[in-house]
Amino acid sequence: MDNIVEVAAVDQAGQLASFSNFSRTKVMLAAPGVRIKSCSSLPYHTRTDSGTSFLAPNVAATLAMMVNRFPGDTYSEIIDRLRQSVDPDPTLELKTISGGRLNIDRALENGFLNWGCRLH
Repeated sequence: MDNIVEVAAVDQAGQLASFSNFSRTKVMLAAPGVRIKSCSSLPYHTRTDSGTSFLAPNVAATLAMMVNRFPGDTYSEIIDRLRQSVDPDPTLELKTISGGRLNIDRALENGFLNWGCRLH
């Protein structure tokens, strides 16, 4: 199906996570998926976890914001914009279609996320 975006997980150093899938013909890009801070079941606590389940919401949210930002684009054009907006990484060239990592700001055409706060 051409409307599925498969994503690989990378760590803080940009290295492919040991648990991540990769494919030069199926996996579109990589995104942070190792040691991600998230909410804990305890009030006012966080925990650190790893997995592709932690990167999927970032990619899905990016695609949703892109649909809003480019309302005239088809889903294929949105996916192509995402592919072209990555931060290139030579270690991912043979492991993903795009050869790079998710760059939300670039996907939304540089500066769109300038809300006066930092995203981590």
